[in-house]
Amino acid sequence: MKILRHATAKWSGPVPSGTGSMKLGRDGLTIPFSLKSRTEDGMGTNPEELIGAAHAGCFSMALTSLIEDAGKTPGDVETSARVSLEQREDGFWISEVHLITRGHNQSMSNEEFVEFAQKAKQTCPVSKLYSSAVITLDAALA
Repeated sequence: MKILRHATAKWSGPVPSGTGSMKLGRDGLTIPFSLKSRTEDGMGTNPEELIGAAHAGCFSMALTSLIEDAGKTPGDVETSARVSLEQREDGFWISEVHLITRGHNQSMSNEEFVEFAQKAKQTCPVSKLYSSAVITLDAALA
């Protein structure tokens, strides 16, 4: 089975002063972005934040699935992602994703939760996609 999802982006003008928009999914959620929102704290979002959101969402689902597969009742999983964009000699790179996940109301020990989280980090589809980047994880019950 292969599932295809869609997103589009449009950019207008030169990079320093131009603007863009990214459209996500069937509902057509449109989000503005610019160089300022990418390299400073300007209005809108940027590709790195969207990558982080996708990774955090995918990881949270994978972690919950592993907990369920182990016969445990899952509680809540909250994950954030810190995505690093760095300039190198050969251009900009997304060099690191740091996942921070917290389990709430879980029916297991902290050690078990961390073990499931480590496995989810290796197996979620977005982690696999970005396996060439350094993907770190901070996992704990809250």
